[in-house]
Parts: sequence; C-alpha cells; structure tokens
Amino acid sequence: MGRFDGRVAYVLGGGSDGPARPGEDLPMGNGRAIALRLAAEGARVVVGDLDLERAEQTVAHLATPGLAVRVDAADPDDCAAAVRAAEGLGDGLDVVVCNVGVSGREPLKVQSVAEWDLAGSVNVRSHWLTAQAALAGMLDRGRGAFVFVGSTAGMWSSRRSLSYEATKAAQLAVMRHVAVRYGSRGIRANAAVLGNIDSALVRREFGEAGAARGAVAPMGREGTPEEVAAAVAFLASDDAGYVTGQSLLVDGGVSAAWPAPPVVPA
Repeated sequence: MGRFDGRVAYVLGGGSDGPARPGEDLPMGNGRAIALRLAAEGARVVVGDLDLERAEQTVAHLATPGLAVRVDAADPDDCAAAVRAAEGLGDGLDVVVCNVGVSGREPLKVQSVAEWDLAGSVNVRSHWLTAQAALAGMLDRGRGAFVFVGSTAGMWSSRRSLSYEATKAAQLAVMRHVAVRYGSRGIRANAAVLGNIDSALVRREFGEAGAARGAVAPMGREGTPEEVAAAVAFLASDDAGYVTGQSLLVDGGVSAAWPAPPVVPA
C-alpha cells in the first residue's frame, strides 16, 4: 500500500527544462521528481507546465495514470483551469504542490520593473491563485495538503536577485496563511525550502558550477531532485498529519553552519 493510494495530486511546474545529468536521458527537475515520487506511492498525478510537451514527458514516466495540462503560471485563468482539470481526475483533489518558479539576476540598484512583475506573477501570485482555486473543494471534503517548494533565498539573502528573494519570502507568507487560517478545517500547508539542488534548471542556469555550489554545504555536495521529492512526499502525506505551517529546510546543512556559507577547506 502506498501513502497516496486512491488520492489525486496536482504538481504545478512538473515539467523539466534543462539538460539531463550525465548518463541519463530524462532531464530531472524538482517538479518532475516530485510527480514521479507521488505516483510511485500510488497517487494519480496531474502535471502542469508552461510547455505541454514537457508535462507529457513527465506523465509518460509516471507509475500511475496521470494527466498533462498546459498552464501559464502568470495567467490567473490558466491557474484556475488547471485545478479544475485536476479535480476531474478523481473524486477531488487531495494534494497540491506549487513548484513553479522563475529566478532573477538583478540586485536592488538595477532591479527592473519587468523582472519584478514576472517574478511576482509566477513565484507568488500563481501559488496563491492555485491554492485559492483548490481550497473550496478541499474544505468541502474536510481535508487537503499543500506543499510550496521554496528557497533559502526567501529566508536569507543571496545578494543576487531582489525579485527572487522578495517573492520567495512572500511565498512562505502564503503558506503560513493557509496553514493558520484553515488548519481547523482539515487543511495543512507546508514548504520545502531548498538550498543548492542539482536540478535541470540549475544545470541550465549555472552549467558546470554545481561542484562549487555544493561545496558550501556541510554535506559537501548539492542535493538531488529525488531528495527534494522525498521531503515533499513526507509533507504531503499523513505521516506529517500534525505538521503544518512549517518550512522544512532541504539544504545540506548550510543554514545550520556559521559563518554562512562555511569556509570551504583547501
């Protein structure tokens, strides 16, 4: 018996845009790994992505029947329509994972309005709209779990991108609001807050810099999308039945070290 047998999950941002790891054919991002993990544990999974082909590629590798939907996370109508499609896959929607996000590159001095607005639309507004659309059905059924995939940049500054840091912090505020406001009605909300992960997106953005990124962690390496998926699956499952409003750090120990980031031994 899987932890999600008979349940329906929706993963927003479940495609994968970037190169595969050496020796592998399937590019593995966090959203794709989460969808695969939930399906492996019995869930029927709806995968939403801006690129329908990427979503379909994820669904083709699921262990259970699934559904791919195209969703532009910056479009409120798309967010609501994707939730309706997910609700139609079964008797209702049990788990929602908000994984979609865009990074930024600009610090305060040169932060552009266009990048700021895009980050807000994708990293925060789409998560709010998706949760809002799914909430009514969950409240009617008296149960539901949200997991927001966040970043340590929402808790500590990386000095790299103001729009990314600000929106990732706001994302955690959305999570806490859902947890506190609706906890007495059977709704849980948590966040998996990620450090340096060897995802397809990171490989696309940073190329061969992964080894240097991983070296700052006390564990001496980057995390994997599969490790992210394991944390998300826990938060979404009944094993976390008394866990809500929490930010689970999946960062290889970076947040526990001082100074941060720690000095890398020669």
